[in-house]
Amino acid sequence: MRWPLSRLLLRKILRDMWLARTRMVMMTLAIALSVTAVGAFLSARAILGREISRNYLETRPASATVRVPGGVDAATLAAVKAQPGVLDATTRASFPARLKIGNGPWRMSLLFVSHAADPQRISRVTMQRGAWPPPPGGLVLERTALAFLDAEVGQAITVQVPGTVPASVTVTGSAHDGGVAPADQEQTAYAYTTDATLARLGVRSAPDELKVVIGDRTGPSGSRDVIETDVQRVAALLRARGFPVSRIEVPRPLEHPHQGQMEMVGFTLLAFGAAALLLSSVLVAALLGGLVTGQIRQIGAMKAVGARTGQILALYLTLTAILSVLATALALPTGAALGRALAAQGARLLNLDLFSLAIPPWAYALQITAGIFVPVLVALMPLVRGSRITVRAAIDDHGLDADAPARSWNGRLTTRLGGPSRLHTLATRNVLRRRGRLVLNVGLLAVAGAMFLTGLNTATGWNALVQEGTAHRADDLEIRLARPAPAARLVELARGVPGVVAAEAWARAGTTVHVPGRVDVARVYPDDAHGSFTMLAPPAATPLLRLPVEQGRWLRPADVGTVVLNNLASAQLPGIRIGDRVSLTVDGRPTTWRVAGIVSDFGSQATAYTTDRQYASVTGETGQAGLLRVVTARHDTGARQAVLDRIEAALEGDGVAVERSFRADELRAALDGHVLVLADALIGLGVVMGLVGLLGLAAGLVTAVTERTREFGVLHAIGATSTVVRGIVVAEGGFTAAISLPVAALAALPLTRLLGDFVGANAFRQPLPFRFNAPALLVWSLLALAGAALAATAAARRASRLTVRNALVTL
Repeated sequence: MRWPLSRLLLRKILRDMWLARTRMVMMTLAIALSVTAVGAFLSARAILGREISRNYLETRPASATVRVPGGVDAATLAAVKAQPGVLDATTRASFPARLKIGNGPWRMSLLFVSHAADPQRISRVTMQRGAWPPPPGGLVLERTALAFLDAEVGQAITVQVPGTVPASVTVTGSAHDGGVAPADQEQTAYAYTTDATLARLGVRSAPDELKVVIGDRTGPSGSRDVIETDVQRVAALLRARGFPVSRIEVPRPLEHPHQGQMEMVGFTLLAFGAAALLLSSVLVAALLGGLVTGQIRQIGAMKAVGARTGQILALYLTLTAILSVLATALALPTGAALGRALAAQGARLLNLDLFSLAIPPWAYALQITAGIFVPVLVALMPLVRGSRITVRAAIDDHGLDADAPARSWNGRLTTRLGGPSRLHTLATRNVLRRRGRLVLNVGLLAVAGAMFLTGLNTATGWNALVQEGTAHRADDLEIRLARPAPAARLVELARGVPGVVAAEAWARAGTTVHVPGRVDVARVYPDDAHGSFTMLAPPAATPLLRLPVEQGRWLRPADVGTVVLNNLASAQLPGIRIGDRVSLTVDGRPTTWRVAGIVSDFGSQATAYTTDRQYASVTGETGQAGLLRVVTARHDTGARQAVLDRIEAALEGDGVAVERSFRADELRAALDGHVLVLADALIGLGVVMGLVGLLGLAAGLVTAVTERTREFGVLHAIGATSTVVRGIVVAEGGFTAAISLPVAALAALPLTRLLGDFVGANAFRQPLPFRFNAPALLVWSLLALAGAALAATAAARRASRLTVRNALVTL
């Protein structure tokens, strides 16, 4: 007998969907929620990935910057432009400076200076207010610096370049620079002006930065090797023409300074979104498995009249596909809208302009593929198992696992455990009698809990890394000098200021990895922060710095020719090991050092540490220092700022030029700004995971009640009240949620470690501290138990309304 599948299939599917409409809605919502998450993160990642590159390339960044003290003449600049591989070149300058509004505190700044006649084809900015070039005595602020300084266009501000007298200039406009981070993240206000304004500030020097674009007729090169080879030829030309070259700076080609941070955050979000989709697919599989289980007798009847296994499987797969298509259709516009909102938020945090919010077609295609096929594939196994049941097995089905004898271990266990009442014993027995279902429901909720905890644990670990990075520094103030000064005099001046508890003067100098026969190449960006490499020389026994040693050891007073690298410095020297020798250029001199250790130094750029004695022996600058670190009596922001103002006044009164200074809380604010995106995203993802898990628990309880219609009818027949029936179902839900809690906590441990290692290694070259967020576990426990009670209440109400008649008419 041929089963007329094509004629009855639609009627059967529609009837099943109507009769199990609550479960159908839950399945559809679960898939839609997860596909929405995937779509939002995928769309945001696609938009930000495109726009961050576009913003950076809109500035037409230089491939390399050649530092030429004294600058070059017009004929040499023309000769550089004529070199093979050079697409364009120009001369610029940049100066560290300090800005302040009225009587407010000094804020760090970096002035980018060009000639008024410069065509601005390289490293350009986009004017938003005002015009370029600014008039003499005017400057343009990067747009994020306006809020950072609390300044306005047209306002007068005080500017001081190290070694000069503070002067008043006017903010004549604002601009967007797609090549720099937001001012509050770096605690630096970027400003743009001309050499005419610089002269009014008391600085008269030729531009010493030769900006070069390397490439071919297809455009700027994205190969660091090609760039370095060609720019070394440019350096050779300059030297041959009598212009000294101090070093070459080559940042990551065609990549924004925060490109890696954005990609890491995007990958993490997408991974969590994929986990949410997999979780919802497991939920769909569980609910469909329950639907098939509840229709075992129907399947047996269909097979008795000639239906084949393939036809029955096709019926349920079609039902799954319909739900997946509906859910994906709901999720696509929602995910796109949320993705655009996330991209807009990310753009604000990364200082980007969104030229387009268009989502690429491949992102939609991937969402559709994931939303439709992943649930179908995950549900395939329980559907195949259910569709293969024989007529005899269907008739013999009594609602128990096939391998669960009447006096199984779980029955004996629950009898021994007992409970507050026979009601709880019965509920425990009911939950345990379908061990496969129990494992699936507990696993579903446990996975959601594990992901929720992992997200919050990772966010907590990130915050702990920030706290540890600041805790390892005992100083409250850091003051960098424009030129080295006698260390003893610096300490004397600082200690003479009221409110100062301790002070140390350290030697400080920029450094680069030296390769014999080549001009030194630094990896630093034009902002002089990202990719920079510094040598610091504190006293060997300094109490102001206690960095965790990852390999080797810390500095000792008797060391000779020894350095300790922090983790970012070791990243600039791939494959470096303890005991290796490295060649570093310090104060213009190539020097050789032995690596004694590698330390964790979160919050600092790449740094090589040596002792003050060793530094003096190498540079010949005995008793000189370029950095002052101070401990204050009080540690609040106001007290620190007051002491800083007094120290700066004392230094300036003694003829010591300050380059920049900042408080410890400003460092914390800068670090927090870098981690804000990921921390907030992980918390949000944890909430999404929790919602999917609770939805699964609710749906599982509804399925269990539906499957046990006869059982509840019998309970009513023998005198069980509605209150008793409701109590059984609520206890079952609470028991399932309680079992999932320790499983979720245990599963979160390795997941937290894996995610923390990945995020930390990609962001700051060190794993995040492992932190288990106990309040998060408490929150999840309350959510799970409350959710279980809420879901069980709905299912219990349904169970309490079942009658003996319902049981008798159930097939």
